[in-house]
Amino acid sequence: MKPVPEYSTVRSGLFHWQGYEPAVKCDCSSTAIVTPAGLIFIDPIPLAEEALKDLVVESFSAPAAVVLTSGNHQRESLLLAKRFGIPVFAPFDAGDDIIADQRFRSGEPVAGMESVALPGFGPGETVFLHEGALIFGDALINLEPEGLRPLPEKYREDKKQSLRSLDVLKGLKPEVLLFAHGHPIIHNAASRLLGCLAEVS
Repeated sequence: MKPVPEYSTVRSGLFHWQGYEPAVKCDCSSTAIVTPAGLIFIDPIPLAEEALKDLVVESFSAPAAVVLTSGNHQRESLLLAKRFGIPVFAPFDAGDDIIADQRFRSGEPVAGMESVALPGFGPGETVFLHEGALIFGDALINLEPEGLRPLPEKYREDKKQSLRSLDVLKGLKPEVLLFAHGHPIIHNAASRLLGCLAEVS
């Protein structure tokens, strides 16, 4: 896909950019977040060089890693990792097609973030949590016109298991929701999340 010309600052140390991917006929989104490990790129799609430079400067942090939420999101990870000389982290069960320097087991700390496994969606599906920011891969999406909703059933590995996985999110109280597909939710994030989960439980 073409590089996205600009990013948005969700809050200090938290960034988002989004663009249309013709190959999958869908908007794809990416997050960058500052953690104790440094500046972490999550599921990155291409960002224009000047915008990327500005993001790094604004972050006041050195790029430290690229982290993937699942086996479906190799995306721009390898080029970005090469650009900054940083490793790519991927879930242990993301699949053999994913290229990564290090594998993690969902549920373990990753690059300064908490991780939660969400089996039943894509291979190795993982959600990340850091300082109130909850960052999704494919499990929940926020695309118009439907808005916030779980990944459509036809794209899930196991419908029943995916619904059970979502239950673990009910105890969380995020301040911000970010996605690999869709715009961030920055207002009433916890109640929006609970409302979405209640609709499908």
